Amino acid sequence: MSTTVVLMVLGAGMIHAVWNAMAKSLHDQFASFALLNLGVAIVCWIAWPFVGLPKSAALLYLLFSVVCHVGYELFLMGAYSRTEFSRSYPIARGVAPLLVSMGGLIFANEHISARGLLGIIGIVVGIVSLAARRGGGVGQLRGVYWALATGVAIAVYTVVDGLGVRVSHNAFRYGLTLFALESSVWLVGVVARQDRGWWPGTRKAAIGMSGGVLSMVGYLVILWAQLRAPLGAVSALRETGVLWAALIGVVIFHEGKVRRIVLPAALVVVGIALLSLS
Repeated sequence: MSTTVVLMVLGAGMIHAVWNAMAKSLHDQFASFALLNLGVAIVCWIAWPFVGLPKSAALLYLLFSVVCHVGYELFLMGAYSRTEFSRSYPIARGVAPLLVSMGGLIFANEHISARGLLGIIGIVVGIVSLAARRGGGVGQLRGVYWALATGVAIAVYTVVDGLGVRVSHNAFRYGLTLFALESSVWLVGVVARQDRGWWPGTRKAAIGMSGGVLSMVGYLVILWAQLRAPLGAVSALRETGVLWAALIGVVIFHEGKVRRIVLPAALVVVGIALLSLS
């Protein structure tokens, strides 16, 4: 991996943690995710005519990916409305590479090295530590389930988009098309709900829509990197966002002591790196 790719992916990991924190900061999670998609839709529908469509071979990947991304947002919305940011984010991001590797072992007869096995142990221990952290009772536990479901969706769309962007041969055409379709589907759902009282005001709307634009920028960087570096290496670097999320949870949301959040999150990151690079 070139230095440029490494730095871009590390930046994308930080961006991912930041936009998730912006989404979590709005009390009404329905309004939060509606605003995220509104911001994405505005940018995509303006830029799409200038960027163009991806190759037709990528269309099936795109359609499946839209379903996965909408499911991902629904699960993430459920997690953020039920549990702490510093608990839900690392769990969701840690489960995804774990499931991808286990799926390869079971369904593709792939081999997991000793380094990969250590990575799996690190991820599991880190996730269990975060999930079992005291505070919140039954509501927090339900949030953990939603975070785990989010991780499943992430695992699926990571594989689908990794294959789709390589078939497309153009990260920006694939990514903009994906985001244009996904945000449009989400906004159709918002209109169908017929809840006119969800708009939170100008300031919060600006936060939500800005978060949506950041989410798109961060993911376009990842798609761009997937054309230039191994998927596992890109995934490992991107998930350094888990550490940023843990710090944001402690400093911004005041969710607990540093060592009880950052240390398990760091263990998840190390585990992901070992697993992805094994």
